[in-house]
Amino acid sequence: MEFIKDGVKFAASLLIVMVAWIGYSYLMYQSGYKQAKSEVQPVLLYTVDNAGGVMVGTITDKEIIEGRYTVTAHAYGKFLVTKEQYEAIKVGDPIPDYLKKRGN
Repeated sequence: MEFIKDGVKFAASLLIVMVAWIGYSYLMYQSGYKQAKSEVQPVLLYTVDNAGGVMVGTITDKEIIEGRYTVTAHAYGKFLVTKEQYEAIKVGDPIPDYLKKRGN
């Protein structure tokens, strides 16, 4: 009978330790997940530099990313434009001349 009591005590102790370890692991996972989620990924902006090149194609997508207006020309990527330019451009339009010029 003593052997059974010791076995139950050991099993209960082991169960408590395992639950505590799982709880601690979960808390560490959650804190790491929240930290990684809160890190802001930088928005990459490219300057158009097509000196001597010819851009041919159409606008394939329009997006507003973090309050910035962008248009996408499939082979050339995303371009940052003003709100007025964004509203004037439609998907399927040819690439506007101001996007074909060399950037600042």
